[in-house]
Amino acid sequence: MEFFRVSVFTTCERNKAINQVRNAIVGSEGWIIDHTLFSNILATISFDLPCNKVDNFIKKLKKATFTPKIDGKLPKKGDGDLKCQISISFIHDEPTLKRDIPAFG
Repeated sequence: MEFFRVSVFTTCERNKAINQVRNAIVGSEGWIIDHTLFSNILATISFDLPCNKVDNFIKKLKKATFTPKIDGKLPKKGDGDLKCQISISFIHDEPTLKRDIPAFG
């Protein structure tokens, strides 16, 4: 199974941008495996995508006004699925999000 990584930078509101990326994944017959949020600075989404839907995914990102940067080469078209990850960097002047973390242990 090949690995495909892409990144985008955006000034779009964080929740809206994450939703647009989600729609591009699901609209390309992909499925989200995991995600990580780094405050309001960065989000990463891990997902699987059919190999023959990569071009569709990139088109959907561009339609949502993102400029995707592909790390490495585009994977070869073919059957099967790709392990994928997208990083979304948020450009803004807002302070870092603070969240209460409950005590444990």
